[in-house]
Amino acid sequence: MKSNAESSHLSKRVSRISGLGAIHALNKAKQLEQEGYDIIHLEAGELDHDTPQHIIQSAKRSLYDGKTRYTSTQGTLTLRESVACHIYSSRNVSCSPSDVIITPGVKSGIFFTILAIIDPGDEVIIQDPSFPSYSAITSLAEGKPIMWSQSSASGYNYDIDKLSSLINPKTKLIILNDPANPTGNIMKKSTIESIAELAIKNDLWVLTDEIYSQLYFDGVVPYSILSVPSMKDRTILLDGFSKTYAMTGWRLGYGIYPQRLIEPVCSLMLNNHSCIPEFIQDAGIAALNGPQHFVEQLRTELSNRRMLVCETITKARNLSCHTPSGALYVMIDISKTHSPEAISFTEGLLSSGVSLLPGTMISENCTSQVRLAYTVAKPILSTALQRIESFVN
Repeated sequence: MKSNAESSHLSKRVSRISGLGAIHALNKAKQLEQEGYDIIHLEAGELDHDTPQHIIQSAKRSLYDGKTRYTSTQGTLTLRESVACHIYSSRNVSCSPSDVIITPGVKSGIFFTILAIIDPGDEVIIQDPSFPSYSAITSLAEGKPIMWSQSSASGYNYDIDKLSSLINPKTKLIILNDPANPTGNIMKKSTIESIAELAIKNDLWVLTDEIYSQLYFDGVVPYSILSVPSMKDRTILLDGFSKTYAMTGWRLGYGIYPQRLIEPVCSLMLNNHSCIPEFIQDAGIAALNGPQHFVEQLRTELSNRRMLVCETITKARNLSCHTPSGALYVMIDISKTHSPEAISFTEGLLSSGVSLLPGTMISENCTSQVRLAYTVAKPILSTALQRIESFVN
């Protein structure tokens, strides 16, 4: 006879989602470390930098000043004003603090936005490959993820005709990630404008996840779809502090929303987490309004790491990659190696002391690709690349 616990049913919704591949890969690598293995972690998108001190000190002052009570669900006015100023200076888009919602990280912004927009059966067009949470959250909302595929053979270029062919009366939302995880691609302005035309023509929402907006290289500055005239009333821009200011654990993000979405999104947030702690919001103010040399140095450092990876991979036997224009990642093609399947390749490489993310944990179409996050210092990165070359050879 089954116990009460064994006979209890789980909801159907949890069967529609899966955990993040990077977390699974990280846990497997950590397990090997506990067994004594020396593992270099290149599987997750977390920088090796610490949060800048002026940001930490701002949070400490707020704590000592007693800022530990409830705040507005939408976020403090001061942080929303700072975000509005940042959006104007970085995207040349004017917005009011009333258009801003402060979120517990960009992922939560994605979650609440999709819940506010999508009904069961609605279709959401998503770049492929892309951040797995887009599809997972869409499925959780009982929507249908429709994948807009970009192949490694084409350099992960964006085919507008293919996007157009995916749109039908059930389509409700297009999700963009620019610069993109995992490819590092940055969309051309003309591509963004073509997407905007399709969104306007078909009366679609666009959610643009711009968490990597400040991590661009070679002068290729991302162009936000929010900057396109006539798109402000149908675009949700999400960004945050995790990548730009090394604040992954602070869980602080923000969104620029059309006014008609402010109340429904805030209602969802109110019934989930009430508000963001004020001392964390004060840290965000310090990040946006304080010195930006950390960001500039980070951009230069990441660009140098990126070139080290791409030059090494390009010269290596049976490996290839496309040089990314932004973000933190390189997708490596392993199809010509002795272990051309992503899972077996990464599992074998773990025994050589390097943890990468199998492409199949990102997209079912990335069976012969692995993602490398260049999130460690160049000497450690060089050692990891040597281990990868030795494994392949």
